[in-house]
Amino acid sequence: MKTIVFANQKGGTGKTTTVINTGDALARAGKRVLLVDFDPQGHAAVSLNLDTEGGVANWLLHSVFNSSPLSAADLNQWVRKTHHENLYVLPGSQMTSKVQRLLAMEEKPVNYIRECLPPLRQLGFDFLLFDTSPSTGGLQEMASWAADLAVIVSSLDYLSADGVSGFLDMLKVLQTEKQWRGKLAGVLPTFYDEQTRTTREQMMNLQSAFPDQVFAPIHRATLIREASAEGLTIFQKDPSSRPALEYEKFAAQLAKLS
Repeated sequence: MKTIVFANQKGGTGKTTTVINTGDALARAGKRVLLVDFDPQGHAAVSLNLDTEGGVANWLLHSVFNSSPLSAADLNQWVRKTHHENLYVLPGSQMTSKVQRLLAMEEKPVNYIRECLPPLRQLGFDFLLFDTSPSTGGLQEMASWAADLAVIVSSLDYLSADGVSGFLDMLKVLQTEKQWRGKLAGVLPTFYDEQTRTTREQMMNLQSAFPDQVFAPIHRATLIREASAEGLTIFQKDPSSRPALEYEKFAAQLAKLS
């Protein structure tokens, strides 16, 4: 099972949209995929018209209030099925922020989420995709430490670049001080528009800062917004569209990384 965290310490980068469409692309390629939403807004489930009850909050709180380990069968009751037989969601909700505060009060270590993974492994998923909130520390740090790979989703604007730097600083601390064994898969640029000078400049800046670690960009497209508004993935909306093909290519590259 490969675990991948998607992050940026700035909001509005297209991170949740990327997690959903990457998951759908992998599912369509025959992989069993679980989207795990650590964002209290719960947009991964909401964007797919799914119930947000239980989910991540119940999963993470089990070991706080129970001496017996969580079984895969118990965990599975909080997993939501989607339109695709291979794509599932463990939803986030407003309770997730309360969970984060409680875990801090309990002084849970950075490896806490990794320690909670065994029942998920028993459910037979090929990929876990972690959607995180645009924040520092807390669940974002724990989710990153539990991941094999980290993808930074960056909209091509100046503020997003600050979020990239902040997340990179956190990864460096995890590697040097907390023995994180994962690695940076790369940066995925979003909202790319080759007609706009700002996005072209930011794209060049990313390629200069991360040689050979910048994925081909996801172009700005009205179709992506329409799909999200309708509770659809881009593949449900139009599988032959440009953004669908871009997400398909990105997912294929991600699947090959070890």
